[in-house]
Amino acid sequence: MKINSLPLALAMTLGTAHAADTLEPLVVTATGYPTHLDDTLASMEIITAEEIRRSPATDIADLLKFHTGLEIGRNGGPGQATSLFIRGTESDHNLVMIDGVPINSGSVGSAALQHIDPQNIERIEIYKGPRSTLWGSGAIGGVINIITRKAGTQEFSYGGTLEGGSDNTWRANAHLGHAADNYHLSASASYQETDGFPPLASSNIDRGYDNTSFNLAAGFDAGIHHFNASHWQTRGNNEYLDYFGTPLDQDFLNSRSSLNWEAAFTDAWTSTLELAHVRDHIDQNQSSDSVHTDRTELSWRNRITLNRDQALLGIKGSNEDVTLDGAFSSYDTDTDILEAWGQYDLVRGTHHAIAGIRYLDHEDAGSKFTWSLNYGYDFGQGTRAWASAATAFRVPSANERYGFGGNPDLEPEESTSYELGLKHRLSSSHELSASLYRNDIDNMIQWVLVTPPWFGYNQNVAEVRIDGLELGYDYHSDDLTLHLGGNWQNPEDRSTGERLLRRAEHSLNAQVNYHWGAWSLGGDLLYSGNRKDFGGITLDSYTLVNLNASYQLNPNWQIFAKLENAFDEDYELASGYNTQERAGFLGIRYSH
Repeated sequence: MKINSLPLALAMTLGTAHAADTLEPLVVTATGYPTHLDDTLASMEIITAEEIRRSPATDIADLLKFHTGLEIGRNGGPGQATSLFIRGTESDHNLVMIDGVPINSGSVGSAALQHIDPQNIERIEIYKGPRSTLWGSGAIGGVINIITRKAGTQEFSYGGTLEGGSDNTWRANAHLGHAADNYHLSASASYQETDGFPPLASSNIDRGYDNTSFNLAAGFDAGIHHFNASHWQTRGNNEYLDYFGTPLDQDFLNSRSSLNWEAAFTDAWTSTLELAHVRDHIDQNQSSDSVHTDRTELSWRNRITLNRDQALLGIKGSNEDVTLDGAFSSYDTDTDILEAWGQYDLVRGTHHAIAGIRYLDHEDAGSKFTWSLNYGYDFGQGTRAWASAATAFRVPSANERYGFGGNPDLEPEESTSYELGLKHRLSSSHELSASLYRNDIDNMIQWVLVTPPWFGYNQNVAEVRIDGLELGYDYHSDDLTLHLGGNWQNPEDRSTGERLLRRAEHSLNAQVNYHWGAWSLGGDLLYSGNRKDFGGITLDSYTLVNLNASYQLNPNWQIFAKLENAFDEDYELASGYNTQERAGFLGIRYSH
């Protein structure tokens, strides 16, 4: 089966879990086409399918928090409001994609990570640093590209998982795929439910959660033409407590659909046309309040190979409809967006450079131009260095323009970033990495009190500077994999001199996994320093440990156990909200 189309490249892994740990993987988030990880000239991490299977995480956020430079804030347990901070930036400064299509909400600007079930995910690519030139608005702090499960290279595959544990939690998954010389088909579905625990520390009322997700994909080849269609969706209900502790619940729906046509007109020119539609819907059940985002986009990408160089040219038109029906504000916006971009990837001997530009014309927020430049040098003997400079931007969300305190005259938030990085491979098993970064963000949007005590509106007033250092160590052998990481940062509001809320100045993380015959044993560790929160409150530092074990009964059947928060750490990710106590899970998995 041909695999040169972008949707399939997004889904491909490199063999078994052991092979994925030892071979240099291909990623697409850095350049827009498959690129070896060492050639991205950036700080990137990959969450593999094996890591996802081992984790007790019920959503993507709980996977991401164990990776260097990534932090989360959460208002309770499964399904509760969740924020992701990449290298100290805001939660709406990261762009989240499903198979290369952005899914950030048009109302609040961030993605609903708490509703993305990892059971249907093949891998996650984490790009740390700005990438607006390639992916557009919102990619100030980084990009999270979630790649869904697709058919493999074998003719027919299928499998499933059943898991249960603490808080009356149940999870199930089933998947199947078929691949032939000129077509592929795949389907996966998952379900999870839990009674949960009280989100508010001041309450004893449990709040439950249920989620049904599925992913469908199909494609076929006809000569130089490659056609692909896919649909990912998650739907469910999450119960929560309002500010006064009143039990409420809401229904949610998130989906991403696409039709893709790719043609390799020559060995040097590949053209891709993609139509995509994204939905982000929330409907309250105790009132008529609702907020809906519906976005349709049509993109045309052209990849041109010039000897060892690569050129990328693209254009995209989008229409975004956001409606809010709420007690304090209502709006209905219909916005057209036009974008064009170009990128040139140049290799000359030991020198490597990637330069990009992008232009955006937003119907309400005006036009924006951004650029990026990455340069790398290969010293030989396993040592590589890179330097980058880039601008990025975020268009104001519909809530910021038209919601409570809205201001339709807001300008986009802007950033200018710099990074120096170094990787040194001590041997085929050991690698060290370091990166030094700075991100200056201007025109930050804040609500400003104009007439006390209540009247105010959003304004472009804040300026932020984030300086940081990341260090990493990786070891892998046939039986053992180990990752150690650390992040030291100073995310500062330059107008007040205060540290940004819910972000630690230092954090450490570790992942380890050991294979011994039919056994696999592993664990994740996260240490986070103290964080400031609203009202002048300081959240204490904490250390979180997850453990996992599995036993391979035969080539098809596996039993496993997971322990979340193994040492029952009492900690907060948001002031006044509980987090998961020690929780255990048992399950069985079949694969063919």
